[in-house]
Amino acid sequence: MAKNKTARIIVGGAGGQGILTLGKVISYSAIHQNIQVSCLPAYGAEMRGGYVYCTIVISAGENIASPVISHADIAVFMDEQMFKMLRSFLKKDTDLILNTSLIKKSSFTTFCGVTSIPASEMAEKIGNIKIANMIAAGALGYIINKKYCRFNLSGLYYGVGEVIKNKELLEMSKTGIETGWNLLHGKRTKDRKD
Repeated sequence: MAKNKTARIIVGGAGGQGILTLGKVISYSAIHQNIQVSCLPAYGAEMRGGYVYCTIVISAGENIASPVISHADIAVFMDEQMFKMLRSFLKKDTDLILNTSLIKKSSFTTFCGVTSIPASEMAEKIGNIKIANMIAAGALGYIINKKYCRFNLSGLYYGVGEVIKNKELLEMSKTGIETGWNLLHGKRTKDRKD
C-alpha cells in the first residue's frame, strides 16, 4: 500500500487527560524525524473537565499551509463528550482511536476503521492513569507510520523526552507509548531500546 504524505489529525478529550501533551509529543516526534508539522490547540475556560482538543497536520512531502482542518484522516478521542462534539470532523474512512474505558461501544458502531483501546484501564495497570494519553500516542504513531509517512518509536521517545521532565513519569510514558504501538503492531516486547 502506497503511503499518503500528509495526515490531518484531531485529538480530543477532557481537561486533565493530557490532550495537549499528546499533541506536543507527536509534534516534537515529527520534528525530530524531519517531518513537517503544525499543531493548533483549543480548550475551554474550565480548569479541569472542560473540552480540550488539538489539530495536528504532519507532512513528509508538501508544505503545510495551515493547522486548521475540516476533516480528519486520523482521530483520537479520550472521552465520549469530545467524540460526540467533534464527530463533524470525521469522514467515512477516518481512522479512529477510541479510549473505550470512557466511550461506550454504542457511540461508534457506525464507523469502520475503529481501534478500541481501553487506555485508561491499561494506564492504571501500568501504574499511573496519567499515561493513558501516551498509550493513545503510541497507537497514533503506529497508524501514522503504517499509512502516512515513516514515523518510529525512537522519535516518539524523543518527543516524550522533550515534553515530560519528571523522570518517573517519563519512563512510564515511554512504556505507555510502547504499549499503544505494540497493541496495534500485534506483538509484545519485554525490552525497549531507548
